[in-house]
Amino acid sequence: MEATFSDERLLEMLSKMAPHQQLAFGAVRCERMLPSYQTFMREVGWRDVAPLREALDAVWVACESERITDAQLGELLSKCEECAPSSENFTSLYTSSAQDAVFAICSLLDFLLDGDVARVVSAARFSIDSVDLIVQEREAMDPRDPLREHKILAHPLMQQELLRQQRDLEEASQIAPGDRTALLAFRTRAQRESNLIVSS
Repeated sequence: MEATFSDERLLEMLSKMAPHQQLAFGAVRCERMLPSYQTFMREVGWRDVAPLREALDAVWVACESERITDAQLGELLSKCEECAPSSENFTSLYTSSAQDAVFAICSLLDFLLDGDVARVVSAARFSIDSVDLIVQEREAMDPRDPLREHKILAHPLMQQELLRQQRDLEEASQIAPGDRTALLAFRTRAQRESNLIVSS
């Protein structure tokens, strides 16, 4: 069984990687979160995924070592922040997951602004938190159950997410600067796998 997610361990591993590799790792986490946002959007008629898609596309462009200005990043951040739903206004299972998707993408935009790799760790943490909540809700877990955290960790969806994270770290660390072919393959697989969290 995969070990539980650790911010400190992930930060240590990411710190050994180049910025474009760190960013690519964060981007695949976000790709897998977008379907939860789209599901939420369809359920409640909330806004549009387009600003998030635009921002994530810009992140992938940045992975190819193409410069995005601070002004452009600021505009993308502003648009993305407006996409975040309030948990007080919606009861959908995917409300928190929709928030997590927005916050994860914003974290990567912040990383492009300040270079703080902890932002990429935050994006990965949001990805784990989304799966955590979905597992709790689907399995109707009692928050008072002392074994709840162990059950969440052992759940197939969480194990799948942790395994993918480890695989993505290894693959991202091998991507050479400006290697569009490798980045496209990395991105395409993430998009192909992303629906599994929603539909499982």
